Amino acid sequence: MLNKTTLGVAISAALSFSVSGAEQSIEKITVTANKFEQSINDVLASVNVIDRAEIEASNVRDLPTLLSKQVGFQINSNGGFGQLTGVSLRGTGSGDTLILIDGVRTGSAAAGQKVLNNVPLNSIERIEIIKGSRAAIYGSDALAGVINIITRESDNLSVSATFGSDSYQDYQVAGSVKSGDITTAFNAGFEKTDGFDVLQGVAPDEDGYENKNLGFKVNYTDAHYGDFKLLGQYSEGFADYDSSFSPAASTVETGGFKNYQLSAGWNKNYTNQSHSIDIAIATDDSDNTFVDFFTGLPATSTFITKRTQIDYNGQYQLSNEFNISGGINWYNDDVSQSSTQYDIQKRDVLAVFVGAYYNTEKVLANLTVRQDDDEQFGDETTYTAAAGYHLSEDATFRISQSTGFKAPTFDDLYYPAFPGSPPSSNPNLEPEKSLNREIGLNVDFDVASVDVAIFRNDIEDKIYLDTNYFPINLNEVRYEGVEFTLSQQLFGFDSNLNFAYLSAENKETGAELQNVAKRTFNWELAKQFGAFDASLDMQYRSDRRGAERRGTVTRLGSYTLWNLAGNYQVNEHIEVSLRVENLFDKEYNAVDSNADFTTGEVYYYNTPERRFFAGARYQF
Repeated sequence: MLNKTTLGVAISAALSFSVSGAEQSIEKITVTANKFEQSINDVLASVNVIDRAEIEASNVRDLPTLLSKQVGFQINSNGGFGQLTGVSLRGTGSGDTLILIDGVRTGSAAAGQKVLNNVPLNSIERIEIIKGSRAAIYGSDALAGVINIITRESDNLSVSATFGSDSYQDYQVAGSVKSGDITTAFNAGFEKTDGFDVLQGVAPDEDGYENKNLGFKVNYTDAHYGDFKLLGQYSEGFADYDSSFSPAASTVETGGFKNYQLSAGWNKNYTNQSHSIDIAIATDDSDNTFVDFFTGLPATSTFITKRTQIDYNGQYQLSNEFNISGGINWYNDDVSQSSTQYDIQKRDVLAVFVGAYYNTEKVLANLTVRQDDDEQFGDETTYTAAAGYHLSEDATFRISQSTGFKAPTFDDLYYPAFPGSPPSSNPNLEPEKSLNREIGLNVDFDVASVDVAIFRNDIEDKIYLDTNYFPINLNEVRYEGVEFTLSQQLFGFDSNLNFAYLSAENKETGAELQNVAKRTFNWELAKQFGAFDASLDMQYRSDRRGAERRGTVTRLGSYTLWNLAGNYQVNEHIEVSLRVENLFDKEYNAVDSNADFTTGEVYYYNTPERRFFAGARYQF
């Protein structure tokens, strides 16, 4: 159960700070958590925003590393760049957080998740993270929250190059062109590394990674007809990996990917209403080369998801205090072009939602209801009910309750069994269903800001692989915890720290859930010294339960990592950068893989040693 002392300390810290704060609030941030623009202070949910300036200042090289500094996230990586990485929000699995790119669903409908390692950072302008069950707005998969990635909108032309450990190299270009009422932004990148050996006990080879990508965003504004946009993103590459299911000396294991997304949209604002329509197509294409267990020869399996999506969203301002927002959402998932032949290869989802939002000087409230019609599972009705109160100009209390669901994936339901092997899919699975409750307090001043959130997320019929890798529905799992964030000036430094305490357990057995640390702590100190800025960040993860094999449960130890970053503005055009990851060369285990059947020795995925990255950027 959640430690009441921990909760009390977090709440007391936030409340005591609210009394002693400064008089004026800091710059307000606008987000689209409810599918329309509103101040982040008016969103009755835990919301984090990562902007382009933060991405560039940190000099991080991939999206999971960037997310790892945010409160509530735990990153479980099977090695280095491009390797399969679990991105856990508030303890849940990677597939329980919906990933959007410019509001479009993305990822594999077969596996039920998006490989975030392959989303290039040079294509990202901003990331909005909304926590809690958000199915009433976004539908299936948003059990833990939503990550909406907004693509690049560069103002000036810039080129950059970065080099680092393990023969790492990265080249990027981004810019924009404006002609009359048309603005075109573009980005392109190439990233490559030889990598390092990612898995103990098998082939001691380097496991490299490559990513080639490009994107564009065209906006046209007409005073009479509204705003039109055309967006596209494309990336392709590969990641070598190691497998405990292959011969120990095998080096053929490679995962290739080819992803693209194209969308067109229109929106128009009137005096008291606004309307928008978006149409998108997206493909998630992955090729997996491995050694066939039965023949001993190399084989390749292909998983292709083709998705078509259409959205209508409207907002009506009935008064200064009250507005209604709603929409229609349709999408189709198609996995028929995969090499694996599923019994059912396509499914459509049609949804309608409506929300009412009330906002006065003191009181905030909203209620949203959504109905999803999944042609495979029938109807699902979800809701979000939230209320808030402005304790002062700078402090807001919030409380909410919301429901969510996640439909089983094509792999869960229809993945064919290997000849002579037990079944590996279950067509009788039920959708997961969640009930999320949260209370929170945000205090926002010139000198500092505090946010504290206490949450409980109960998920029924959680889909879980048993010891024979057969998917089943568990009766109920529970995630509950507290998150605390403090940003302030500390002895002339910008200090950003966050802490999370999380309990995650199977309610049937009382057992801890796998790979979930109870305590996580992140702290970053940054300072500007004229043309030079530097930051030092620390990440702590407590010990956690590993995998269970033959009745024995492994235990993964706690660890603390330090990272250093610096940037120097040589002149108005040139900036040079440096990043050192795992500054003190900490040896640690993040994820376990398998065990030797004869000795019982456990093998782990290797983690990066100390790594250096240095780069330069030229802005025209």
